Amino acid sequence: MFISIRTILLLLILTPMVAAQDDSVTADDAAAVVLTGVGSESMDLSLEDAIGLALDHNLDLEVQRISERRNQRDPLIEAAVFDPLFRTGFTWSKSSTTSTSIIEGAEVGELSQRDNRNYFLGLSGLMRYGTSWNLRLNGSRSETSPPSQFFSPLNYRGAYELSLSQPLLRGFGRDITETSFRIAVRNAAASRLVTRRSVETTVASVVGSYWDLVYTRRNVAVQESALAEARELLEINRRRLEVGTGTEIDVISAEANIETQKAGIIDSVNMLRDIQDVLLDKINAPGFRLGGEAGPMFRDIEVIPTTSLEFTEFPVEMAEAVQMALITRLELVQQQLQITNSEDQLLLSEDQLKPSLTLDGGWNQPGNDITLEGSWANIGEDFSWNTGINFEIPLGNRAARNRLLQSRENLRLAHISREQASHGIVLEVTRAVRELQSARQSVDTTAAATRLRREELDGETRRLEVGVSTAYQVLQVQNSLLQAQVSELQSQVRLRKAISSYRNATGTILKGHGIQLD
Repeated sequence: MFISIRTILLLLILTPMVAAQDDSVTADDAAAVVLTGVGSESMDLSLEDAIGLALDHNLDLEVQRISERRNQRDPLIEAAVFDPLFRTGFTWSKSSTTSTSIIEGAEVGELSQRDNRNYFLGLSGLMRYGTSWNLRLNGSRSETSPPSQFFSPLNYRGAYELSLSQPLLRGFGRDITETSFRIAVRNAAASRLVTRRSVETTVASVVGSYWDLVYTRRNVAVQESALAEARELLEINRRRLEVGTGTEIDVISAEANIETQKAGIIDSVNMLRDIQDVLLDKINAPGFRLGGEAGPMFRDIEVIPTTSLEFTEFPVEMAEAVQMALITRLELVQQQLQITNSEDQLLLSEDQLKPSLTLDGGWNQPGNDITLEGSWANIGEDFSWNTGINFEIPLGNRAARNRLLQSRENLRLAHISREQASHGIVLEVTRAVRELQSARQSVDTTAAATRLRREELDGETRRLEVGVSTAYQVLQVQNSLLQAQVSELQSQVRLRKAISSYRNATGTILKGHGIQLD
């Protein structure tokens, strides 16, 4: 209510200024009229500045950038499966048993105590062709009591061990072992594409809101101009009433029209504030909020758009636009990455149908002595090795067979999704081109209509002053002129938004605004 009263009072103060304007006020001239009840301070804002601020501060973009950085770590996580694993351990055990044979190192019936200490150091890992390897250094200390003439009570043992296992059928080759890594790399690339597309849609959204703000500001200015003309008609009717050529009803009609114009301005100013808040929320710059970035409320400011709304030539051709979009739209690149991922998943599912055939081998070189140093120094004289083949085949293998069918269907769905995306892009571009062409034609027709309505109003006003026309007729023409001016303004904004929609549909909106991403 406070805003409404302040708005009406300011309108009454500004009435003489508005009434003194030339009758041929255009939409551009009207933009210079002081707006009412918008903010206690003003701030100029160009379209490019609005876009730049949004790219730096928009929260949706920040969320997507965080998601992208998170997804960029997935390839590193998947590649870590080939990192070596270090292992070490130590065990200590003691036992006490009653001897049943002198071979055990004690007289029959005598207690035999054993102290065992074992340790190891090792590295293990997986190679890119599926080879599993394990290298270990094993050591042990064994002590028994009571002493025996057949065995040393203290014994140290050291050994080198190497074991390998190489799959020959299932799980063989880099195409299989690196599947998860390749998928993670593509998903990271797809995440970058999503971020870039988010930038494009954010720019398109900011552009749309910017031109909405331009429209609402100039719409208020146009209505203020109409209010000035309504006041002029009221003065004419009062003069005609004084000289006896007019009627009281003409004055009342003119006064009612003025009040209607005031109510329309109040509603337009309220809409202006809402549209301004929408734009500022998309930009989300700290300078627009109370308390900076942490402030939830906007400052009491009036944003003044400085980018011209003037019509610019923007020739388009349907076939070229469609062809360009099919090359530049990022969604199609994402779909192709998904197809390649599905092909890798199919390859992995086909591999799971193969039987398991592995070639295993190992090498061991032990050393024994009554001292720790001697046990490792003696390594090399004794050795052992082993090799073998293991074969496994699941009976039925229903899980692998059904996963294969699922992978085939997923690949088919990926191809269909790309085709759907392509059709959707073609439809989007077609509509954008048609809207652009229609908006361009609308600018010319609405400008002509405004010009003719202005001439009609000037003529009717002169006719009224000489007593040929009626006040009611002039009032009707005034309202028709107002609608024509609003329609012309709408068509200009519509053209600007149509250009933005066309650029967004063809994937050229960043280039159109001179934006380059790393």
